[in-house]
Amino acid sequence: MAMRSLSLLLLLMLAASVSISAAHADDEAALLAFKVAAISSGYDNPLASWNGSAGGYCSWEGVRCRGRHRRVVALTLPSHGLNGVLSPTIGNLSSLRTLNLSSNGFSGDIPASLGRLRHLHDLDLSHNTFSGEFPINLTFCINLRNMALRFNQLWGRVPSEVGDRLTILQFLILGHNNLIGDIPASLGNLSSLIALELSFNKLEGTIPSSIGGIHGIQYLVLQHNNLSGVPPLSLYNLSSLQVFELQEQRRADLSYNALSGSIPSQVGSLRNLNNMVLSGNRLSGEIPDSIGECTVLQQLQLDNNFFKGIIPKYMWNIKGLRALNLSMNKLSGTIPDGIVSVKNLQQLYLAHNNLSGPIPAVLENMTSLSELDLFFNNLQGEVPKEGIFRNMTKFSITGNSELCGGIPQLHLDQCKNTVKKNRTRRLKYLAVALANKAEELIPGTNN
Repeated sequence: MAMRSLSLLLLLMLAASVSISAAHADDEAALLAFKVAAISSGYDNPLASWNGSAGGYCSWEGVRCRGRHRRVVALTLPSHGLNGVLSPTIGNLSSLRTLNLSSNGFSGDIPASLGRLRHLHDLDLSHNTFSGEFPINLTFCINLRNMALRFNQLWGRVPSEVGDRLTILQFLILGHNNLIGDIPASLGNLSSLIALELSFNKLEGTIPSSIGGIHGIQYLVLQHNNLSGVPPLSLYNLSSLQVFELQEQRRADLSYNALSGSIPSQVGSLRNLNNMVLSGNRLSGEIPDSIGECTVLQQLQLDNNFFKGIIPKYMWNIKGLRALNLSMNKLSGTIPDGIVSVKNLQQLYLAHNNLSGPIPAVLENMTSLSELDLFFNNLQGEVPKEGIFRNMTKFSITGNSELCGGIPQLHLDQCKNTVKKNRTRRLKYLAVALANKAEELIPGTNN
């Protein structure tokens, strides 16, 4: 009986040893096949260290192994000049947790075999020329936390399975591809998501309200798509949001879509937002006073819309604002003097509106201001001469026909009140001069 137990134990140990050896052989074979496919003929060998060196494949450049069985857990080769295709054998690296092949020249499809990498946490294939449909098999990598496929040539729809299966995903970066169709509502299931970047694609339809339920999201970038409709109110309740761009710190970018409606007062809830970019949409109505509650904003871009009304005075509560772009709207009223309280403002764009009144003289005192665009409004009166107004390459006032004065290089008419003041000054000088002359000519007046 004892002999039989010992024999069984030896058999198990032998099977385990064979299994480990097979795993080693699989990993090495997968890496060598990857090398052959990744390097096009006629090019230098960027993986020259991948040879029969004494340290084995775990010592190869970009390869990291872990555990007593020395399994490959990371393949990290960004910017290595790899310009072939990605070998399907990469799916045999069953212990792989990190795959980073970004900024190379890979082409062709992303192999479906990557879906076998159930331990994969981080996948970065961005900045290549991968093509084909979005690889749905990636949704079987259920432990993925980071998926970055931006700057490729992928097409097709974003599968709803991304939101159904990859429930612990934190970063979904798919910008600068050729993706089409709607944004799947299932992405709202990604409760751990920190960044959603789908910019520069051909996505259409409305923004799912479910996105507003991702309470920890910080970066929402959907710019340059064909999205339409009113942005869901739930987006404006995302207090964690740092970047909001409907048009690239905490940022939201929805710019250059066809979004409509107004900015609700709930925008004031975005108190952690650093950048708000809503440029190039069809948004209308007045800019709400509550936007002044977004006190950590550094960049606010609302240009190329249909906003009307006055520039809200509460906007100047945003003391850290560095760039404000309200150009190409229908804003009216005057430029508020309160702008001087925004000490760090560097760029102010108010062109192509219906603003009237004088250019505030307080702008002369804003030492951080380096760009000022007041093109085509209805501004009147004297152009200041100090501060930014000393250098005509830093400010633009063309299209305001009732402006006068300013530095000589502007070639504007002299202001009438200035002419009147100069005439009065000259008359006073002449009167004093005549009085002094009279005293000299009339005897006894100096006694």
